[in-house]
Amino acid sequence: MKKIALAMIPLALILALALIGCGKTPGGGGQTSTPPTAPGTVGMDATNFTVHTATISAGGVIHFDDTVGGGGTHIICLGKDQQCDSSAKGPQDVMSPGFTINPGQTKDVTFPTAGTYEITCTLHANMNLTVTVQ
Repeated sequence: MKKIALAMIPLALILALALIGCGKTPGGGGQTSTPPTAPGTVGMDATNFTVHTATISAGGVIHFDDTVGGGGTHIICLGKDQQCDSSAKGPQDVMSPGFTINPGQTKDVTFPTAGTYEITCTLHANMNLTVTVQ
């Protein structure tokens, strides 16, 4: 019985050390890490997308999320540099004139067809997003 108890001490130490490291950033900074953003989620703060590119599969969804980073009102459409491209083809929701999203709101847009789609906010300079649909 003593042999079994003594054999379990190294296992208990390994488990304890593993648990101590949970929730810490590499390097032992003591801060918990931020959960990763789900693929296809595009956050927005007051004047920017939180990412500049997103890749999804055909039939996938881009989840526009204006609930993070202070939010702001945005008009989102196919285009670049604050200009809707009325000749661009893509999901109806982002075709010119696009859609408005206000602080605290989210909107899902389905991209059924493979391709590369340039998306912009007409209200904010440099608020551009490239969506690659595979």
